[in-house]
Amino acid sequence: MFGITGADGQAIVGPILSSESEAVTRQLVHSTGTLRPDSKVAWNTTVYGGLLKDSLELTIQDVRIPSALGDLPAWFVTGTQETWAILVHGASGTREQGLRFFRTLTDLGFPILDITYRCDEGAPASADGLTHLGDTEWQDLEASVVYALEQGAKHILLYGISLGGTIVELFLDRSSHAHAVQAVVLDSPVLNWRATLNALVKKNHLPGFIAGITEKIISMRTSVQLATFDHVGKNQISTLLFHGINDATAPIAISDAFASTHANVTYHRVPEADHTQCWNANSEFYEVELRKFLTQVETLVG
Repeated sequence: MFGITGADGQAIVGPILSSESEAVTRQLVHSTGTLRPDSKVAWNTTVYGGLLKDSLELTIQDVRIPSALGDLPAWFVTGTQETWAILVHGASGTREQGLRFFRTLTDLGFPILDITYRCDEGAPASADGLTHLGDTEWQDLEASVVYALEQGAKHILLYGISLGGTIVELFLDRSSHAHAVQAVVLDSPVLNWRATLNALVKKNHLPGFIAGITEKIISMRTSVQLATFDHVGKNQISTLLFHGINDATAPIAISDAFASTHANVTYHRVPEADHTQCWNANSEFYEVELRKFLTQVETLVG
């Protein structure tokens, strides 16, 4: 399933029903507002963003999480479990990326904290106003974990999407609160920034040397050293990993290597899925496997 957004309305569309050389017909799953024939729309993977958030039929509260830089906006959904799920979105996304997983999480009773981090809209900026690719953003996840523990969480489930995966892994490497994490879900994670830069250069049909120049610019402007961002084999916490076979941003080969070094990883290579589109490509399969893993997490902490 995917989302489409027009000037006066939004819709969720499902599987392809028919296709021709100049047109594709998809199932209309849900809509809000008005979408007229021939109107221009934007395609999205978040599906439940904007007004469609209400179609989840959940009470989603706005909360603010204290951090060293200031308060971070977050969404919170109550639950019955003592394990809280903390969702961390990717670099080009917002916390709306996590909405696709809310129903499965709430069905199993997990309280949800869907967070922002520095430089997000509504959140405080970093000191230099730049992204640090997770190198400082993990501290905002730490602030969110502390908040959850102070609000009564006994255990934490971390859910990282794309750059959110980098942030999760850096938190696990560096935080004194990592012991509170019971399990991890990674969706299209960026686990090696050099490999990701090379993939982005190829995706945009640029000369290969651009990746090296970009890395030097990042280092000069932020002091971030990408050589320290290789997370293959470090995290040994029980992990569910989804990665799209067609991912042209975060190479699936890195997740292959990550899974091969883990004793506690459940890994799903998702056909016909590009970056962060594993749920969109096959939401039924994704939710079955997510539910199966989360049930195991409940058993571990129960």
